Amino acid sequence: MILAIETSTPVCSIALGKQASIIEKRIEGKGVHSESTFTYIKELLVRHKISVADLDVVLFSNGPGSYTGLRIGAAAIKGLLFERDIPLFTLSSLVSFAVPFVDQSMRIHSVIDARREHLYHQKIERQANGELQISKPEIKELDKLQSELKAGEIITGTGWERLQHNTIEKLTRIGTEGISAKNLILAWNNTSMKSIFKEEQVETFEPEYLTMAQVNNSAIGE
Repeated sequence: MILAIETSTPVCSIALGKQASIIEKRIEGKGVHSESTFTYIKELLVRHKISVADLDVVLFSNGPGSYTGLRIGAAAIKGLLFERDIPLFTLSSLVSFAVPFVDQSMRIHSVIDARREHLYHQKIERQANGELQISKPEIKELDKLQSELKAGEIITGTGWERLQHNTIEKLTRIGTEGISAKNLILAWNNTSMKSIFKEEQVETFEPEYLTMAQVNNSAIGE
């Protein structure tokens, strides 16, 4: 059984399952993670009539993203897996957003609102040979990102609505409704994506927090 946790944005999503049989508890809003993350994990385990010891693996959407959400998600995992021999694997949150679309032949732009005039951005595209081409995540100014977007491409995540309307109207747009812990399980079950997960040591791992200092430092270097 696979437990997946997504807390990198205003969406709090917990999923449990295997292959096509996946159940999810999900809520969206400011400050929802502190109460809902632990509650949803417990509810899903009870619904499936299993204990933590029955889990085969835990998957975590590791940022970049909200400091508070990621910190709460990481704390839940560390408490849940303390002194348990259950592997933990993480995946970039931006890559996770793209999972439902990776088998399409369009370039996917995954973004997270980085405040001010910036978005966190990562490009994902399946090549003709079937391999996934994944760029490094970057903090980009809105103007710079707008110049990279082309008609017919996909943009998914948060903050893209701040781009110029005449730019985003040419794209397939998916907002927070596409952010889900189920994406992590789907990626884990996808042979072309499982290898991009990173195995973590439960006691020492830290999420990829997105802080205002990172935005400021990026702006200084531009």
